[in-house]
Amino acid sequence: MNSNSGIYVLREKLIQLYKRQEFLILSVFRFVVSLAVLLLLRGHLGVHIAGGSALNSTLLNVILALVCSMLPPGFSAGIAGLVLIWDLYKLSLEATAICAALILVCLLVYFRFSPRDVMILLLMPVAYALKLPYLVPILAGLLFGPGTAVAVVFGLLFTEYVILVEKMLPSLAGTAFGTANSGERLIANFRGLVDGMVNNKSMIILMAALFAAAIAVSFIRRLAVENAWTIAITAGSILELVILLIGDMRYGTEIDLAGVFVGIVVSFLLAQVVRFFIFNMDYLRVENVQFEDDDYYYYVKAVPKVMVFSSDMEDDEFDEFDPPVIENDVIDEE
Repeated sequence: MNSNSGIYVLREKLIQLYKRQEFLILSVFRFVVSLAVLLLLRGHLGVHIAGGSALNSTLLNVILALVCSMLPPGFSAGIAGLVLIWDLYKLSLEATAICAALILVCLLVYFRFSPRDVMILLLMPVAYALKLPYLVPILAGLLFGPGTAVAVVFGLLFTEYVILVEKMLPSLAGTAFGTANSGERLIANFRGLVDGMVNNKSMIILMAALFAAAIAVSFIRRLAVENAWTIAITAGSILELVILLIGDMRYGTEIDLAGVFVGIVVSFLLAQVVRFFIFNMDYLRVENVQFEDDDYYYYVKAVPKVMVFSSDMEDDEFDEFDPPVIENDVIDEE
């Protein structure tokens, strides 16, 4: 470990910096994610609005992102949802109605019970634009529970829906609010949007891969085994690749195999960076402790975190570290 002491010292300094500036760092993170989502919405929908849109102003998007950075994550998602509805409202009644229904289902079925997972939903369109959607379910499984797999699915669903609407804008043109529309055209547009989502095999396969990866990572990283987080990241990455390959062979989706492989490898490496900062255990110093009381025998495995002391770090910087991770629970006396 001595040869790598420098990187561990850097890790401890960054952790302490985060603890001192947690509010500021999280605010900056929410600002960046919110701004990225708003700019993506403008790029896919806002620029197509006839006569332009007030939401196409970069300054206004920055102001909205600043507001999001000072509010809980749920409000950030709410603002992004309102911007999405507004853009669709200016483009097509049918697209607006379907999106409003999806948002309502999202709120009623899931996010009213798990508001902290909203950031996973907002991260998905950003990761998708960066060709790294495979990273989001791995991070969701590592940092949250298995329920975040639903947030991953909703994030991908809204992302694909925006892309579909943009592709169908020529046929949707002229159906915005205040224009004359025939009933047949409205029904045809509704059917086209619904069929475009239901028949999008690539999206369904990717959705299945990301959902399965989030569930697998969440359960594996809780196992009381050495290097559980590394095993979980590896298993999730392999599961994503296998499901995508099987889906491509079964349905002929013609996915970009090279792009998928590179994206999964990059996601794997980034997830390992997250693991290094959040869950870095020293398995060479594992301690097994046994004790008892009147009712139980206790068998406990304590795994210390990797910690390196540097002379330029203050002594009290180590006072706030968490106790060793307990990997086994109580075992009943037989």
